[in-house]
Amino acid sequence: MGWKEPKSNYTAESQVTPEIFNTLAENEKYLQEKKITTEQVQDAEINSVQSGTRESIGDKETVKGFFGKIRKWLADLKALAFKSTVATNDIDNTAVTSAKIGTGAVTAVKIAANAVETAKIKDAAVTDAKIASVSASKVTGLHNVATSGDYNDLINKPNISGGGTDFGATFIVDSNDKLSQWIRADSGNDYSVVLIKKGTWQSDELLYNMTLSGSKKYYAGVNLSKTKTKVVIGEVGSKIYFKVDPKSLQPIYGLFYGDSSDAVETECFMYGVTVHSCGSAAFTDVSTNCFGSCINLFNCTAISENGYEAYVFSSCQNLHNCHATGSSEKLTYAFFSCTALQQCVAHAEARNADRKFLGGCAVGFRTCKDVINCKGSGVSVPSTTDYTGYGFSNCKGVYRCKQNKKSSTETFTGSYFSNTNTADYKCADTLNGGFNDTTNA
Repeated sequence: MGWKEPKSNYTAESQVTPEIFNTLAENEKYLQEKKITTEQVQDAEINSVQSGTRESIGDKETVKGFFGKIRKWLADLKALAFKSTVATNDIDNTAVTSAKIGTGAVTAVKIAANAVETAKIKDAAVTDAKIASVSASKVTGLHNVATSGDYNDLINKPNISGGGTDFGATFIVDSNDKLSQWIRADSGNDYSVVLIKKGTWQSDELLYNMTLSGSKKYYAGVNLSKTKTKVVIGEVGSKIYFKVDPKSLQPIYGLFYGDSSDAVETECFMYGVTVHSCGSAAFTDVSTNCFGSCINLFNCTAISENGYEAYVFSSCQNLHNCHATGSSEKLTYAFFSCTALQQCVAHAEARNADRKFLGGCAVGFRTCKDVINCKGSGVSVPSTTDYTGYGFSNCKGVYRCKQNKKSSTETFTGSYFSNTNTADYKCADTLNGGFNDTTNA
């Protein structure tokens, strides 16, 4: 016979009867069969099913439901969750981007010494745009000269020999009077190395020319043979200005060697020199020139204007990056009978080419040899078959040259790549056999 469920509805009025004792016995038996001991709780097994998604634990859960949720959270944890520190190899290559790093988040204090190595910087990660604002003061290891720009901060400065100062100059033109001294070749001065300081220097000093047409003529200019000058250097912004009365018969020779044999290739040199000549347009055969029989000219500039004729650079050799601009009444040659020219630019104008006689013209490069990578143009007014304007005329050894401005007649005439007048190498206004690129500017 089975035990009855214990009663729990006793009242104070209930009398002690034998049935009560039977009931107590039944309750004791029930407790013996149904109670859970401490040992049983400690060794009890829970059957649970892992949750399909990670869910928060609620205020009231069943035991198996509680453990099902815990199992899901534990199952989703990865190896990184159990590390005490995070190493570089634990971070994906693309995990940290500029967009994810706040402004000012990374400071020098937060970066460990030697943390950033060359191997850790991706190719093309550092660009000019990213370091444009880095000043030289923030770069260590630089010598003082890198931040000061002072020549005196150089180590092992070159020893510049020669008398005087300013890179060995023996004579400095820094005034009109000094220019006059140079023109006259005043005694007591050494004119072998001349430095022209920044500024425009002009002199009214005139000299006798050698006998011309049976008589002597005054002229403006510096006879470098007389002054024994070998080197002339011009500072940026410097200019020598020669001017004669516009109604006079006086020519301008500028800087020239009266005896061309004094222009020695191993001794003579000019750099950054600017000569501006303003001559006379009054009479025939009066020339307004700038450089004559000079050699080894670099970055020199010549401007000739207002003459009856102009030979801006005449019989010069070894010219690099020189610029010539000439305008006259009748006949203008920007580069005349010059040899070995590279990257030179010329423009010539004849304003009144029909003023007297036939054949007035303007030519950028006339009878020049070995003309490389140069630009030339010439404009004649009027422009006819008798009065012409060319960029290159009767030149030889012309290579990779083209027009400067548009010439009134054409860019090339009687000019060749070779040193002979061979039709196969004739320069034309189109690409000719690869020898001369005449593409218009």
